[in-house]
Amino acid sequence: MSKNKLVNSWIIIITIITVILAAGFSIISELALSKLNIFFAFITLITIIFVGVFFDIIGVASAVVDDKFFHAMASKKIEIAKYSLFITRNAPKFSSFCSDVIGDIAGIVSGAAGTVIVLNLIAMYGLRNGALLTVLMSSTIAGLTVGGKALGKEIAINKSKEIILISAKVVRFFDKIFKFV
Repeated sequence: MSKNKLVNSWIIIITIITVILAAGFSIISELALSKLNIFFAFITLITIIFVGVFFDIIGVASAVVDDKFFHAMASKKIEIAKYSLFITRNAPKFSSFCSDVIGDIAGIVSGAAGTVIVLNLIAMYGLRNGALLTVLMSSTIAGLTVGGKALGKEIAINKSKEIILISAKVVRFFDKIFKFV
């Protein structure tokens, strides 16, 4: 299969995975948030934002890490090096999955979660106009997301080896189940 066909296949696969994951996460978060009190709904929203930032950190780290360290580990037959090198060899896909798929889905779901919270607040307090509340919620979500990702990029660049080693342990765990490395 040509490289162009592989790239096109990856784009189609990642698009389908994104649609499925986004729908699933949206349904779960909407159902959960509609049943939670406001305090726990805010905690859930912060968690969703944190997940997006966390996966963006992993995605950036995979894109910037120097794989020489992992090659040295592999030469010493250290098992985790195999999984670290899997990540570095597949950095464009790994980074895209972490930063774009999970990170962006978290961003979209956090916006939807903010909407659910605003609607619940409007209903609870009998507000006639929730425009100000909507602006406050969306700007807070955007600020926390962008600020978190900015801080995360700094961490990802400075601690990329450590982040990839931890990520490699997760990849190893899933590889033991699904055998993809």
